Amino acid sequence: MRDFGRTLIVCILITGTTLTSVAQQAPATSKTATAVKQKVEGLTPQAHITVIRTGTPEEFGDFISHSQDGFTFYDVDQKQDVTLRYDEVKQIKHGYGGYNSIQGRHTDRSKMLIIALVMIGVLGAVIGAAASAK
Repeated sequence: MRDFGRTLIVCILITGTTLTSVAQQAPATSKTATAVKQKVEGLTPQAHITVIRTGTPEEFGDFISHSQDGFTFYDVDQKQDVTLRYDEVKQIKHGYGGYNSIQGRHTDRSKMLIIALVMIGVLGAVIGAAASAK
């Protein structure tokens, strides 16, 4: 009976030690978060950046600083500092696009260029189809 008690105490201590060591480990970062962190570490203060978060519109601003967990930038449209964790960000690009005076905010020119090219292609196809039908 004594051996059973000692065995039980040893098992409880081993289990407690294992759970404690597992609980103290930092969570593994995703590939995207690691790539964002590497990109941020290469930025200089006041660099113009475009921040693409998951499920939200793009944000444009000036890079301020970074830490172990995240980074801070000044959003030029909202006119305030924004602090994000690396795992909240999908991608970071250098620079920000043009300014859309109708919306009153910055936009990514590459999206507008792609949309314009698609529209020109569709219009060209319609005109070509109409010309060949005559």
